[in-house]
Amino acid sequence: MSTIDDKSSVDETEDANAFLASHAIGTYTDESNKKLLRRIDMYLMPMMCISYCIQYIDKSALAYAAVFGVKKDLGLVGQEYSLLTSLFYIGYLVAEYPQAWLSQRYHIGRFLGVIMFIWGGILMCSAATQKFADIAAVRFFQGVFESALTPAYIIVTGMWYTRREQPFRVAIWYSMNGLGNAIGALISYGMGLIDGKLDSWRYIFIIEGVMTIIWSFAKVQAAERIRSNRTGILNREWKWHQVKEALDPRIDPSGHILFWACVLNEVINGGVSTYKGLVIKSIGWTDLQSSLFGIAYGAAVTIEIASCGYCAMRFKNARHWCMILWLLPSAIGMILQITLPTSNKAGKTIGVLLMPSFVGSSALCMGIPGQNTAGFTKRSVVVGMAFIGYCVGNIIGPLAWVSGQTPAYMSGYTTCLACMAGQVVLFLLLRIYYARQNKLRDKMVAAGQAPDPSIPDGGEFEDLTDKQDLKFRYTL
Repeated sequence: MSTIDDKSSVDETEDANAFLASHAIGTYTDESNKKLLRRIDMYLMPMMCISYCIQYIDKSALAYAAVFGVKKDLGLVGQEYSLLTSLFYIGYLVAEYPQAWLSQRYHIGRFLGVIMFIWGGILMCSAATQKFADIAAVRFFQGVFESALTPAYIIVTGMWYTRREQPFRVAIWYSMNGLGNAIGALISYGMGLIDGKLDSWRYIFIIEGVMTIIWSFAKVQAAERIRSNRTGILNREWKWHQVKEALDPRIDPSGHILFWACVLNEVINGGVSTYKGLVIKSIGWTDLQSSLFGIAYGAAVTIEIASCGYCAMRFKNARHWCMILWLLPSAIGMILQITLPTSNKAGKTIGVLLMPSFVGSSALCMGIPGQNTAGFTKRSVVVGMAFIGYCVGNIIGPLAWVSGQTPAYMSGYTTCLACMAGQVVLFLLLRIYYARQNKLRDKMVAAGQAPDPSIPDGGEFEDLTDKQDLKFRYTL
């Protein structure tokens, strides 16, 4: 174990109790807690928000390129365009656990900076593609390298924020999907005005790749500013009994419920994010108008995600109800696409703006493993299960959308509505399970069979799972 130098840093593997004892830290007041929270927000949130925004812009570049003729120029036929999104998430799925392993063994800020530099270069390679095989390979490797970001941010958020603070913080950086939509729309609009030697869609990939590479250098420098704190990322030994607890539904079914909830949510996301530009265009807007509409769409995404996270934090025990409630506008928006005649351009456009509301549910769902799972190894496994579901859903989702149907993309909308109904059932099951566990533990406290969670006992930083720690209470 390393020694503490001037009480300003601690080895990343040192126990948290020893750290607190060596720094003579007592009980925080409300004022000192608020001050600390502001400092954490000031350092962490800008980096996370900008990086997540850039990732979404890069991930969605293909959707913007589709508006400007990438399908025709590359000779894409049948389901090949849909397969490009699926290949991205196949790469994401293949690399997820290796990337998680690497992020635990290297300084996470610099690691993610290097990863972003590489995927920025890969994105630029999309501009040089000439056929399906070329862009398919690029999309696969783009998914491989982008897979590191979101799981790492879920873990980081869980380490730096209390469980009450986490839903809104996850929603803040997750809502950068919306800002990414708006910025991506502006970039694609600008590139659409260029009358150059290259196709307009090729400029989209070049500009967005350059932007990512520039930010990768800035991110490494920003990460160095808070490196000396050394308290955010903690490495622990891999505990196989915690792996068993996470994977065995007889011991804890929550990880499996979350897996299927993520699958269903991302089936929706995979289709909507891939086809949103073409959906807008199918309503009757021009190429450039469809690009500009992305700004309004992005604003809707930001508002819908942030409002969901805020309500989950603001109202006690409302998280699962918010996850269910925020599915409703999406369902209404898709029903409008199915039922309204093609002549009702305004109604269909409003429906498109309602469709991304489900992402608010997704943000809260993806954050649950970090908030309701204790034990470092178990939490890592459950986060992994959630992101496997994330990948599987995004692989399947685009394949349900078929061009040339009447109404347009009928199969995609009906698939999404069925997934929403399934999510409602899963969210209710999850809430019932957590509530029963809390009630059972409260009864054990009353019977003297479990310790009172309101009385500190010095064991708050022990690496116990939520099943082992009878003082643990699940957030609802």
